[in-house]
Amino acid sequence: MAGVVALCQPLFILGTSLPFRPEKLKVKLKKGRRRHYAKAVLNSDHKKPLTVNLSSTIDAPLYESPEVSFDQYLEDEQRVVKALFPDMEDQKISKEEWRIQMPTMQVLFLSIYFAMYIKLRFKSMGKDYPPHVPHRIPKITELEITRWELGGIPEEYQPRDLSLSLKGTIYPDRKQGTKSRLRGQFDINMSFIVSPLLGWIPHTVVQSLAEALVKKAMADSTSNSRLVEDYDEFKTEKLKNVV
Repeated sequence: MAGVVALCQPLFILGTSLPFRPEKLKVKLKKGRRRHYAKAVLNSDHKKPLTVNLSSTIDAPLYESPEVSFDQYLEDEQRVVKALFPDMEDQKISKEEWRIQMPTMQVLFLSIYFAMYIKLRFKSMGKDYPPHVPHRIPKITELEITRWELGGIPEEYQPRDLSLSLKGTIYPDRKQGTKSRLRGQFDINMSFIVSPLLGWIPHTVVQSLAEALVKKAMADSTSNSRLVEDYDEFKTEKLKNVV
């Protein structure tokens, strides 16, 4: 009797545990009198940490009003949070911390939600500024992820050793007198090991997918126009109230 061995994608049932190691998965198929064996071969790269490191900058003209400065706008934390993270649920947890939940994402066969806890801080007079911010800037707003939540993934599919950091700075640069510019920088670093049950997916595919999701999440937050447009609305509202 002739036997046929072929590579195939393993089949998994969400929410259940496999009673065997996925590397040894075998499926027997009967067709007439012949029996065909298919062995699932996992990608060896699934044991290697996958990393995503992205940086994004903001650099846009900023037309400030003497009566309503951009510094005043940055002090309205709830407004700034909504401008940075549009179409996301936000909730203030403490004096400095906000919980931001992104819309549910469909990734492969999973519906994933991600929430992050962001801390906003104000710094001034060059004290504890990041290296890329000139000390001549009188005041900056700094944001940082303090913790996060990842849901919608069964335990056996959860990525291992997941670490995530995001740091950002926003400030008006008034070096050119009345011609101010809005500047900012956001750096995100993510690292994780793919679940062995997803080891059949090529490492490069997972890498590209992770980068695409991070870029999509950051696109609106670091748009050059979003904060400027919202500041212009804020400025108009405040000037209407000036008698």
